[in-house]
Amino acid sequence: MLNRALTFSTIAILFLLGLQAVWLFRIIDNEKNDFINNSENILLKDIKKELDVRLRNVSQQQKFNVSLMTSVPKIVKESNLTEVDIKNDQELITNISLEQVLQEIYKNINPLNLDTLAAFFSKSLEEAQKSTGFTLKYISPDTTKSVTVDAGRSNFMLFNPSFELNVPLTVSKDLIIWASIYYPRSVFKGDLLIILILSFIVTVFILFSIVMQTRMLYKQVSLAKVKENITHFLTHELRSPLQSSITNLEVGEMAEGQNSKYFLGKAKEQLYFLNGLIEKILDINKFEKRQAPLNRTRFNINEAIEPHIVRHSVDSVKKVEITSMVREDSIFVSGDKLHITNAIGNLIDNAIKYSNDPVIIEVNAWEEDGTFKISVEDNGIGIPKDEQSKVFEKFYRVSKREHSQKGKGFGLGLTYVMWVVKAHKGKVELESEVGKGSKFTLSIKNEEHGTEDSTGR
Repeated sequence: MLNRALTFSTIAILFLLGLQAVWLFRIIDNEKNDFINNSENILLKDIKKELDVRLRNVSQQQKFNVSLMTSVPKIVKESNLTEVDIKNDQELITNISLEQVLQEIYKNINPLNLDTLAAFFSKSLEEAQKSTGFTLKYISPDTTKSVTVDAGRSNFMLFNPSFELNVPLTVSKDLIIWASIYYPRSVFKGDLLIILILSFIVTVFILFSIVMQTRMLYKQVSLAKVKENITHFLTHELRSPLQSSITNLEVGEMAEGQNSKYFLGKAKEQLYFLNGLIEKILDINKFEKRQAPLNRTRFNINEAIEPHIVRHSVDSVKKVEITSMVREDSIFVSGDKLHITNAIGNLIDNAIKYSNDPVIIEVNAWEEDGTFKISVEDNGIGIPKDEQSKVFEKFYRVSKREHSQKGKGFGLGLTYVMWVVKAHKGKVELESEVGKGSKFTLSIKNEEHGTEDSTGR
């Protein structure tokens, strides 16, 4: 259920991000289109300005006036007018502008001055608060001229930093003004810039929400699994030793002599077992709540390994062979002797529990770059790869049937090992292959007077 909620929430948030992205794209696209239209209108007006300058120059040189009038004077109306059809190569042109006619007439007498047009265009853009860089080309059958203005060029937040315009000057389109204009930074000023900044903030907040929600839901899923494991633990694992203790006590009450002692001993054994479990849970809780300060001392690592070798060689149901190899230059380690000894013992106990007969265990210890390493390798049944990252979780037990048949456990041993190592500012590495065995390597900071970290983090 929680996984489904996480999936739906992620899809909904991604959908909102998609809508926001489309919305921002449309805003930017509209701004770009407005800038293109404004630039085209400005360019057309400046082309007329440049033409007007040329007309005035021609008028002064030829000593006549050229006037642009909206109505024909009476004296012209009464005179004889000659109709002129300006033809293209393939079609009759009947809809032309006066500017196109004048460009056609004066293209040879006084051709367009590209520098003048560029100066007009640059000034007009600046007056419209759209100053930017551009390139203008004057293309004619005889020659091609170009001029470039670099002011304000920018490709900020745009995939296409510029756009192109083509303006034919004559009906025959033999004279063309080609313009390549850069989008200015001013496109991202004012209200649009505010919108973009707010959108960025909202996007970051949404992404942060996704991460936090994912972590929260993951914790809830983990908590649900822990609760499930605790329920399984209480109903199955504790029931057996409690029931066994009760049975042995009842039989012991009715028995006499040595038989009574035997059954009472079995009950005592089960009660010790339960007491050890409670102590282990309390130790882990102390580590989690920072209530288990480490008693750091410098001790011989063999003192933490040898007792377990002796214990299992004397009292063991299986044939157990434990070999220890400690480098001569790596005998002493700085840490909490009690907890490190218990951690090694947990690994050896698990190796024996989840191995076939005979059991072969290798314990190695060495120092490497200021880090003391202890490895426990066995020939056991191994741990599946998909469960190796979970075995250190509290109350977690490998679900494989062979593991449950090999021996009962509480899913706390490896959790305790992890917290002990992390409290020593170290880490645990696991290498395992099903059917071939497992290798646990404990790495702890070998600092005699180092700052201890009892949090296990």
